[in-house]
Amino acid sequence: SLLVETSSGVRELVDRAGELCIQCGHGVAVCPGEAITLNGMEAEDCHPVDKDLAMTREQVVQLFRSRRSIRCYKDDSVERETLETLLDMSRWAPTAKNLQPVHWIVLQNRGDIQNLSAMVIQWMRDKGIQQDVVKAYEKGWDIIHRDAPCLLIAQASSKGVKPVEDCVIALTTIEAAAPAFGLGGCWAGFFMTAAKEHQPILDFLDLPEDHRVYGALMLGYPRFTYRRIPPREQAKVQWR
Repeated sequence: SLLVETSSGVRELVDRAGELCIQCGHGVAVCPGEAITLNGMEAEDCHPVDKDLAMTREQVVQLFRSRRSIRCYKDDSVERETLETLLDMSRWAPTAKNLQPVHWIVLQNRGDIQNLSAMVIQWMRDKGIQQDVVKAYEKGWDIIHRDAPCLLIAQASSKGVKPVEDCVIALTTIEAAAPAFGLGGCWAGFFMTAAKEHQPILDFLDLPEDHRVYGALMLGYPRFTYRRIPPREQAKVQWR
C-alpha cells in the first residue's frame, strides 16, 4: 500500500508514493476523508462498499466447498447479459502490476465450438495422443467441450508481466461466481493445450500479434443438481 498509518491513527502517503503508484485505486478507496485523487479519479467515482451485502464466513466456505466442475449442460444458451456481468466483474480480479491485460473471446455459436472440438481431435490424431478421447469423439461423445453452450477464452500478450497468472485468475473468478447466476463451468484443458500450437485453431481465433491463449472455460446451465459436498484430502500444510 502507498499509505502508512501514523502513531495518531492518521493515514499518510509514504515517501515516493507517486513513483511507486500502479494506478490500482487503493489510495482513493481507503482514504476516510476522501482527500486523495488519482489522475482525475476521486472518491465519488468509486462505488461504495455495501456492508449489508457482505457474505458471511459460512457462506464463503460453502461457496468454495460446493463448487463442482460441470461437464453436463442443459441445451439452454447463456444470456449475453449474464455473460457481460461476469466479464465485467472479472475486471476487478488481480493482475500483475495492475496492468489488466486480459482479452476475451466469447463463443456462443455451437457450430464454432463443435468445430474447435474437431480441430482439437485432429491435433490429437496428428500427435498420436489421447486415443481414448479420439475414439469417444468418433462415437459421438465430445469430451473436448462437452457440448457446452458457451466457451470463454482468455488471451493476452505473451510479452506481459504474468499473462498466465492474470488470465487464470480472471477465469477462476468467473468460475467461482458462476453458481450465483445458476451457471457452472469446467476448464477446457484439451483445448488449452492444443491452442498453444495447432495452427488451424490459431487461424480460427485470429489473435493479435504476440497474443496467446492462456485459459478457457466451458460454461452453461448444469443439467444436474448437486446436493452433497464430497470429501477431499486434508490440506497439505507446513506451519513455520
